[in-house]
Amino acid sequence: MRQPRGGWLSTVLGLDLGTSQVKALLCAADGTTLGRGTAGYQVATPRPGWAEANPEHWWQAACIAVRAAVGPASAEVAGLAVAGQMHGVLLCTERAVALRPAITWLDRRAEAEAEDYQRLPEDLLARLGNAPSAGMAGPILLWLSRHEPDVYWQARWMLQPKDWLRSRLTGPGVQAATDPTDASGTLLFDLARNEWAADVARALGLRIDLLPAIRPPAEIAGPLLPAAAEHLGLRPGLPVAIGAADTAASLLAAHLPPPLSGPPPGPRSSPPPRPRSSSPPGPRSSPPPGRPPAPPPGPWGLLTLGTGGQLIVPLTPSPDIPFSDNPDRGSAAVSGTTNLFRSVDGGIYRLAGAQNVGVTLDWVRRTLGASWDELYATAARPWRADTPVFLPYLAGERWDHRDTGGAWTGLTLAHQREDLMRAALEGVAFLLRGKLEDLRAHDTPSPAAIQLAGGGSQPPAWRQLLADALGVPLYPIGDGWLTARGAALIAAAATGLAPDASTTARSDQNPEAIVPTSQLPESAYRRFLSVLR
Repeated sequence: MRQPRGGWLSTVLGLDLGTSQVKALLCAADGTTLGRGTAGYQVATPRPGWAEANPEHWWQAACIAVRAAVGPASAEVAGLAVAGQMHGVLLCTERAVALRPAITWLDRRAEAEAEDYQRLPEDLLARLGNAPSAGMAGPILLWLSRHEPDVYWQARWMLQPKDWLRSRLTGPGVQAATDPTDASGTLLFDLARNEWAADVARALGLRIDLLPAIRPPAEIAGPLLPAAAEHLGLRPGLPVAIGAADTAASLLAAHLPPPLSGPPPGPRSSPPPRPRSSSPPGPRSSPPPGRPPAPPPGPWGLLTLGTGGQLIVPLTPSPDIPFSDNPDRGSAAVSGTTNLFRSVDGGIYRLAGAQNVGVTLDWVRRTLGASWDELYATAARPWRADTPVFLPYLAGERWDHRDTGGAWTGLTLAHQREDLMRAALEGVAFLLRGKLEDLRAHDTPSPAAIQLAGGGSQPPAWRQLLADALGVPLYPIGDGWLTARGAALIAAAATGLAPDASTTARSDQNPEAIVPTSQLPESAYRRFLSVLR
């Protein structure tokens, strides 16, 4: 590698474009964290059920976060990649100028358009691998075509959030592109054939020419523009990788062990390996409450907590899962409660997503005038039968048409502010418990242990409450930076910083399990379900 003015090109930069903030992580070749930066922004709700973002705020936040992460080490950065929130839609011109605010995954305006998907022939729906949902790009684009036709026909590209941000880095001279991990979350992607589902778009009357090229996550998109480099505090011309969806990047960095292996090694600190097969999953098992668990024999899952929550289980190809070797199968894999998405290594994973996690807890603490520390402190309180039941569905849930909204129930004059906060934590934990049961209901290997990550997973008492509610040992990994680390790994693979992308240097972190310690959550969960139904 050539040597710039400050030293060897020895570091990579990973950006995580989240729902409410950008994170930038500077890593050495061996995975050591060298610098971090964050900057936030707001999600706008101009109407009930709408959730929009100003993409210029993403760009401004990225500039702040990158400068904070890199500091004086900009000359050593070999390359960068962006991972970002899934499902959103940004309509832009040929030069990546946004024509309207981005519509994010929290948005519910396209409910009628999601219903239109249900009228498609079954064979077309099956190839998408996912049931229609209002917060995904296909229904949103269909809504825009009907309600904002001027913007729709003026647009040159429909981009996912991370792809728009990358376009600000590389400029209009670089072809617009996305990657399979993000495309698979649009409801416009043929999961089996690994390409746009042009026949689905045509059946819906959508413009196929809006869809960008699909390229591998670790492929170089182009060089960093001089103007963008100046704003970011980086050297111009450094390679920018295509990048990946946030959950796929987190899954990459988590480095889940294959089935029948021992405890998790902690976050991966080297670039993505080549695809590998997995052994058949072992039997489900959970350790007795309070007893340190032996290494679980069964499959591992990943739970990431932020604005939303995602429970992820990697899958191996089977006749019932749409994949490259069986593109005409897959209807049995289309679930009404979970998703199938592409992973960075070309594999596939099943995801059960919860929308009302951090966004709901933030509403609770602001409404009650509490700090985050005060909210999470109530997680250390014991489980009690008289705790109110909290329904956390303030933003709705994917495929949930009950329209219950959020509520505290079972309140009495004896309840106080702390009881409401504790109930909110239990309600969110039980929402995640329901997502775990959704995975189990669709013949997905049930995780015998779960790696826990994300910015919303750090308080120890909250981790214990989650372990109790889920009934599964949790292994905390990382520190809320798993997605950014996954982006950095993609950058390292794209730039060739690591000579062998199949070699995995493992972190020294080997977390201890947080095991369920109480049976009381079972009765509380039954009360939660009785109110919900």
